[in-house]
Amino acid sequence: MIVGKGLVTSLRSPARSEPGCYGPADMGDRERIHREHFAAGAIYGTVVYLTILVLLEEDRTDAEDAVAILVGTALVFWLAHVYAHLVPRIAAEGRLRTGQFLETAGDQVGILTAVAIPVVPLILAMLGLLDDRAALQAAVVAGVLSLAAFAVREARAAGLGWGRSLGIATVLLAAGIGLLWLEVSLH
Repeated sequence: MIVGKGLVTSLRSPARSEPGCYGPADMGDRERIHREHFAAGAIYGTVVYLTILVLLEEDRTDAEDAVAILVGTALVFWLAHVYAHLVPRIAAEGRLRTGQFLETAGDQVGILTAVAIPVVPLILAMLGLLDDRAALQAAVVAGVLSLAAFAVREARAAGLGWGRSLGIATVLLAAGIGLLWLEVSLH
């Protein structure tokens, strides 16, 4: 419980019926936080990778270089996110525990895993099954579709029905494409 300014607030997990509930009612706070961090990292990473892919397509980058750039970017962004989450913890406690590092690294792994989706078509090009331009276009399409899939997954995990989940995914996908357009326009 938190007590302050005459208010008493419980830190218990909200029940599924409560507004703002994320995930099943029996999901613990740690699981819920991990799920939120994973989803946020995967979505953030996907938007970053889509921006890079659009720019690589404009430059007519070959598949091998595109994979190297995407995977390198994923590693750097993952490390940056782990670092950013660890700094306040280390500053508050004066040291870093191995468990804290592993927990934080695991929470941010969504950024790393999201790169696999757009890399698949690029690997097909490296194997000679697609030409480089088609692979870059397929990678962009795969990334956009994965944004929609992430939205549906999260809405369903929050307990929403299929109709509302698909509606929310459509709105969020439009917002994601708008964000992608904005990022590409600024480059």
